[in-house]
Amino acid sequence: MLIVQILNALQLSMLVLILALGLTVIFGLMDTLNLGHGAFYTIGAYAGWLIYGATGSFWVALVLAPIVPGILGALLQYLVFRPLVARGRSSHLDLALITFGMLFVTIGVTDFLFGSTFSTIPLPKILQGQTEFIGIVYPTYRLFIILVGALVGLLVWVVLDRTMVGALVRAGISDRDMVSAMGFDIDKIFAAVFGAGCGLAGFAGVVAAPILSIHPRMGVGILISTLLVVLIGGLGSVRGSIIGAFVVGIVETVTSIFLPEFSMVSVYVLLAAIMIVRPQGLSSTPVIVR
Repeated sequence: MLIVQILNALQLSMLVLILALGLTVIFGLMDTLNLGHGAFYTIGAYAGWLIYGATGSFWVALVLAPIVPGILGALLQYLVFRPLVARGRSSHLDLALITFGMLFVTIGVTDFLFGSTFSTIPLPKILQGQTEFIGIVYPTYRLFIILVGALVGLLVWVVLDRTMVGALVRAGISDRDMVSAMGFDIDKIFAAVFGAGCGLAGFAGVVAAPILSIHPRMGVGILISTLLVVLIGGLGSVRGSIIGAFVVGIVETVTSIFLPEFSMVSVYVLLAAIMIVRPQGLSSTPVIVR
């Protein structure tokens, strides 16, 4: 049914969007090529699984688990990336090597601690089963993912475009000396923003856990989809990430139905076409001005 397939595309889009928004903040806004973003996604999922095991509450896990990758991300930026910037070793290649290596370290550590078995976070009763609306029946939790993704996208846009935090970060990138002269600790601001991006990745991990399962390598595949979303939408653009997430979700869903043999490469062909026609991405007027 067409409506069901549209909802499936929306659900996939919103899940990837939550992860892509964190990467948009880190890569697009702060110019930090974080290829370890999938590691924070994995850490968030395992943190949620452990918290659920201790509390028995999905909601507690959803709220508290993102704090773990958020803190780790802030410490990584402040203790590792900040000194690299001071030493002039903050090129995309340097950061890509460090963060990509971190992704595989995370895989090894989680495999050692928890094994390679698949785990999940059980849903509360309110999100179990199916919901009937507009003449169709659809899984309740997938509708929840669509709603949460939309709310997170709106929240990130408001914070970055309509609050002092977003203004300070943009100003700090343009002229960090001026922001420091105004009395703001720009290093701590950058660490907090980086941590928030990693926290979003962890939040996405908890949201995905009940339907995609938790395992050590879960962050590898999702990282590719996230990078595609950010590149298609446009670096540093929240609106672009939203557009990119919709495009990726729709293309993957449609091709898997009508052209299954082409579904594995469809998004990459689309990315190549967009990079040729619009190398800046689909959003030509990004919300975040760098």
